Amino acid sequence: MAKTQRQGQVMNRVARQVKGTAGRAVAKAKASQPVRKVQVTLGDLIAAAFDVAGEARAAARLVSSKSMAEATGRQIVVVTGC
Repeated sequence: MAKTQRQGQVMNRVARQVKGTAGRAVAKAKASQPVRKVQVTLGDLIAAAFDVAGEARAAARLVSSKSMAEATGRQIVVVTGC
């Protein structure tokens, strides 16, 4: 503990303790962990889209959507009516 003087008076300075920083460090460490990559085939994607959508046209729209391209990193084009 350090002492300071002000106009002849002696005042004691109290050290502050910072609490709660350990919890933040743990939360930050958990948030920054790398994401586990999963390999999914095109057939698996189409089957999952068909299970969700229920019909072929809606599944094709879902698989070829912009959000699916952002998630997979590749643009999927479905050609129908050959």
